[in-house]
Amino acid sequence: MNKKKCFQFKIFSQKSGILHYVSTKYFGNMSLYTATDIQKVIENRKNLAQELNIDLNNFVFQQQVHGAKCSIVESKDKAKGVYSYASALNDNDAMITATKGVCITVMAGDCVPLLFFDTQNKVIAAAHAGWRGTYKKIAQKTVEKMTQRFNSKPKYIIAGIGPSISAPHYEVDDLVYNEFKKHIPGYNKFFSEGKEKGKYYLDLWAANKAQLLSAGLKEANIEISALCTYADNHLFFSARRGEEERFTAGIMLL
Repeated sequence: MNKKKCFQFKIFSQKSGILHYVSTKYFGNMSLYTATDIQKVIENRKNLAQELNIDLNNFVFQQQVHGAKCSIVESKDKAKGVYSYASALNDNDAMITATKGVCITVMAGDCVPLLFFDTQNKVIAAAHAGWRGTYKKIAQKTVEKMTQRFNSKPKYIIAGIGPSISAPHYEVDDLVYNEFKKHIPGYNKFFSEGKEKGKYYLDLWAANKAQLLSAGLKEANIEISALCTYADNHLFFSARRGEEERFTAGIMLL
């Protein structure tokens, strides 16, 4: 696949039976929520589906709210959120499925897109983790739900931490720092001092990786893309750059 169009994780590309992607600016805005031209977004999504060689109706989109709700999706959920934002999964930031032909997706524009694949039981997941989703432990909760509902064993799960804002470009305030302090053990190792008092740089990549390790994933089974949406803004949309458009990451069982 053309990397100017889509990014892929090496760890997933080595496995058969799945299709995955992270779209770039090549395909334009993927978000109906921020769209000024809905038809243009639908056309962008059609072009992406064509590039992936799958039917657009196989996609499932969600109304992300920076929470930690994780839903199980099936064939009946196909095409939800594809043509209208109102039809997307409501109040949801992660999806899990064991159903073939369902492409589960997440939107991002600095937040962390996370993809999961249980290589033994053939279960996939996709999660959206901004700073709120991260301190609410959505990465860990997604793995836990895979375990509870599909008997997944963490040692067989591989995970990709997708393009998102990197620590050197992600300065946050006391509000964010204190939420992590309340909810995340060892929170301080994910922060470094900012340019002024009450400001900090937050490493979302390290924080989400730590959750995956705590959930039982092997370090060798976690891949961080190391692509920064702010620094690599020619490739990905960035909210910190003032952009309202979003790119998408997704995964599907073949």
